[in-house]
Amino acid sequence: MLFQTSSSTETVECPITVRLEANSSSIVKGCPGIPRSIPRIETTINIRSINEKPFLIRSVTIKLMTIQKVNVPTKFGTNEAFKEFKIYEDPLTYHHPPTSKKFYQELHGLDIPVLIPIPKDITPSGYSPTFGATTMHNLVVFVSLGSDVASELNFRDSFPVDIKTYDTLPIYRQYNEPILETCCSSDNQVVVDVAVPVTSIGPDDDLKVVATVKTNSANNKVKKNLMLRSVTFQVKEVLEGFDGGLPPKKEVKIHTETQLYESKELNSQGVSQAFSLKFPYENDYLELFEQNHPPPIIEKEVEQDFSTTIIESINISKLKTIDKLPEGVPVSHIQGFTLSGGFYSLWFEIVIKVKLSHAKDTTVHIPIIICPFNKESSKYLLQWIMQQCEIAKELFGKEFNRVYASATSYSDMIKLINQYRKPPIIYTTRVNNSDHLYID
Repeated sequence: MLFQTSSSTETVECPITVRLEANSSSIVKGCPGIPRSIPRIETTINIRSINEKPFLIRSVTIKLMTIQKVNVPTKFGTNEAFKEFKIYEDPLTYHHPPTSKKFYQELHGLDIPVLIPIPKDITPSGYSPTFGATTMHNLVVFVSLGSDVASELNFRDSFPVDIKTYDTLPIYRQYNEPILETCCSSDNQVVVDVAVPVTSIGPDDDLKVVATVKTNSANNKVKKNLMLRSVTFQVKEVLEGFDGGLPPKKEVKIHTETQLYESKELNSQGVSQAFSLKFPYENDYLELFEQNHPPPIIEKEVEQDFSTTIIESINISKLKTIDKLPEGVPVSHIQGFTLSGGFYSLWFEIVIKVKLSHAKDTTVHIPIIICPFNKESSKYLLQWIMQQCEIAKELFGKEFNRVYASATSYSDMIKLINQYRKPPIIYTTRVNNSDHLYID
């Protein structure tokens, strides 16, 4: 005997539409990572009736959410581990008028201006193909409809927000100061000095490293016949997980280069070895900023007597296709770069491995910053950043700009910027659709 059960799920059509006001510019204003530019999300939420009939609205809540995802390999494929973080929440973005005895309001439409400050330590949107790691941001809108609790209906809609930070550009002075890392072997026989001219690089930038291996002059018992066998230069991309579903640490070698020596005897002067690497890049987006970018070569068409046009193969566009990216990930952020998040972090390091004879081998680790933008594009971005800082100073005032930039907590930033929030605009049934009323 077969038993058959049937269950019907009642679906309710949403009587409203929620969308962001059309605009030719991004809803992210200012330069995230640069407090003087007052980085913020500035837009307007339009709530309209789907059939031109009035709707009963109780409240509107907005949130700014960060979602981090990582593809975790398993025995039978890959699983996607993810975690959400709430950056901002305003549960009273809109609510019924406090003077009304009703807990709802009958409206034809509602416009809610949104002004959300972006934290100084926000994790930028991006995608790392090495680990399948993605960071996205969403502006989530919750709308509560109905005349009472029994008839209350809650609807949710989200809008992707691409956030790019500009605090690690390779053109900044603090990232162009050379650093020197000194490491002594475990037996105190050899000293390795590693010099890195710059600490922040972008796609297609040159990374140069100079390693010097010498005997330890501070040790009075240095062995004789200390020999240098090889020096290896590596660049690693490291994923660090902070959740139980992720590995604590996973690394991938981006570049490896080894210089071999045949019985090279060491002394106090040392042996220097220079390495150079042009950092790889995934797309040609940053080539738009190059001044000396040559124009494409177009061969002349060859026409035969019978009016048939022959197109040379060099004329055919050879574009590199990339996989479909999640919404909210900018095209310039589709390869690994340094970022710090609550679910995972990505960072890069230089590794120098020195193999010796008659002494202990030594390894030196130096962290570096990988920026989504290279030096050439940073020159243009720096001009834009300075312009955005001047615009913010004109909009908010010089004193507000100074106080806002020096705020230490995100709650203080919210309190400061809330004074510039505009009130919602309601469209009631008592007036035409073209009219509106302001409410506090």
